[in-house]
Amino acid sequence: MKKHLFALFFIFAAAVSFYAQDKVPLDAEQNYLILSTKKIGTMEKELDEVAAKGFRVLYGAPTQQFDMALFLDKIGKNESPYSYKILATSRNKTMEKELNEFASQGYRLLPRTIVFKQGFLTAELVMVMERAANSNKKYEYKLVEAFKETKLHKKIEESIAAGFNPITMITIGNHIIVTEKETLER
Repeated sequence: MKKHLFALFFIFAAAVSFYAQDKVPLDAEQNYLILSTKKIGTMEKELDEVAAKGFRVLYGAPTQQFDMALFLDKIGKNESPYSYKILATSRNKTMEKELNEFASQGYRLLPRTIVFKQGFLTAELVMVMERAANSNKKYEYKLVEAFKETKLHKKIEESIAAGFNPITMITIGNHIIVTEKETLER
């Protein structure tokens, strides 16, 4: 009986040790990194891990295997690490709501990370937001979309008149322009 308890304890300790280890292997001298995964939750965990080690997201891209890939660069030793949120949804209104929720917490969209990720039965718009450790800036976002360019031009002009600036675009059947404005601290 004692042997079985010891064996169970050993297996449990090994499992805890395995899961506590870093999931992303890095060399001490590594300055660039590519993360790629199908699952957004896994990407967020890996991104948190490498951000804590001084990496910052530069670009995002879809892959041919329904994955999302992020290209990261190592920041200077004196810089504080960035924190990240990955948003993924199939509905534009939901994306706009989530963008604004995290923007009110100081996160800012990284325009070069917008990806349309298609799976076997799913399709999602994915965006990465980052927050600098010492930043007190807040933002607001508006997704401007239309099928026809003439309607889109009018909507963009209305958005600009409301203080927003276009920062990026993605086309998924219709054109989606992401607009941003910095808001005052509340």
